[in-house]
Amino acid sequence: MSVTHESAADTRILTSESVTNALRYVAYPGLTRDLVTFRMVQHVSVCDGRVKIRLGLHTTDESIPGRLESSIRDALVPLGATSVVVEIVEPTASPVRARHGTPDPWSDQVRLASVRHVIAVGAGKGGVGKSTVAVNVALALAGDGLRVGLLDADIYGPSLPILLGIEDGASRVRMSAEKHIEPLHAHGLPMISFGFFLGEGSPAIWRGPMVSKAVKQFARGVAWPELDVLVVDLPPGTGDVPLSLAQAVALSGAVIVTQPPRVAAAEARKAAEMFRALDVPVIGIVENMSGEFGRGAGPAVASELGVPFLGEIPFDASVVDEGDRGVPTMIERAHSTTALAFDGIAASVAAALGWKRVP
Repeated sequence: MSVTHESAADTRILTSESVTNALRYVAYPGLTRDLVTFRMVQHVSVCDGRVKIRLGLHTTDESIPGRLESSIRDALVPLGATSVVVEIVEPTASPVRARHGTPDPWSDQVRLASVRHVIAVGAGKGGVGKSTVAVNVALALAGDGLRVGLLDADIYGPSLPILLGIEDGASRVRMSAEKHIEPLHAHGLPMISFGFFLGEGSPAIWRGPMVSKAVKQFARGVAWPELDVLVVDLPPGTGDVPLSLAQAVALSGAVIVTQPPRVAAAEARKAAEMFRALDVPVIGIVENMSGEFGRGAGPAVASELGVPFLGEIPFDASVVDEGDRGVPTMIERAHSTTALAFDGIAASVAAALGWKRVP
């Protein structure tokens, strides 16, 4: 589709480079990251003040193209653009590389040598049980015979050491002779957490480049054994950590966790849009704590976004107690209704990655 705006502004000297630079200050609606950082800008052309921009974008929100056009117009008309045409196309299969000598933030993205698939578990807001889902789904995948690891990348509130019962991990973690972090083991899973390396309260002051550098070094600096799946627990929201992780390591997909209340579902949509903007496939949506606070938000969000609904986790007060004791539900109550729900979600995730459960 195309949208056009004619302006009576005086023509100034515009170039594709100056337009691209201006787009670095145009954020994707509802998120904080700009269009250039998200690699949406596929082409920019300028002729006598007339600007044409091609954006690679996949969204089910029909308001997004118009909102983007308005924001782009507001950024370019003051610079002298006499007309602005924004063309929306499907994203390219490969990253759009930076031009005119601009450093490409994706240029050093790597695949972890010993890891077949890296999947991120995210949520639009905190308190939805994202880390609990990550831990138990990882254990369920391992129960199917897959080699699974856990990376706690929640730099602002790492909780996996508590959930896995290794709160003393900071005193036990070691470096290899090659200066790589040696993962610890909890309930049979190799894991590592930002919490092992952060002083109390220190992440609160971390911003932008500091977070980006830390996440990249951390994600690629662990001596993982041979793994079929590495499950990465992200901080909630759509900030620096997911972007930095996607720039550092090739991700096979993302799982979005939400709750029945509408506010959680709305934030889940933002998280899904963020991953799509990063060209990370959304494996599906999980509805956690279903029943006590309502149900149905997960399937609704999944349907709206055109992605699979992976399943619902029933509200279960025992899950909190088990997490506090460091014994996840998949270990403590492997045959409970809640554990079976985690197991079903794990089977769907495995199927999305190419594995099929054999009866």
